[in-house]
Amino acid sequence: MFDLLVILVMLGILVSLAFGLYFLVKDRGKTNRAVISLSIRVGLAVLLLIILAFGFMTR
Repeated sequence: MFDLLVILVMLGILVSLAFGLYFLVKDRGKTNRAVISLSIRVGLAVLLLIILAFGFMTR
């Protein structure tokens, strides 16, 4: 259960990072889409740390 959740969150982090790079190159700083995408990545990274900590404490 935790394994699948960790993998999904890691994939979400990679997708968000790819979107951030795409928006950074495409928009050239004119919009906030890159900032929003990278903020989502940071939130997912925090979620991943929480999931891992919970997994280590319960096993």
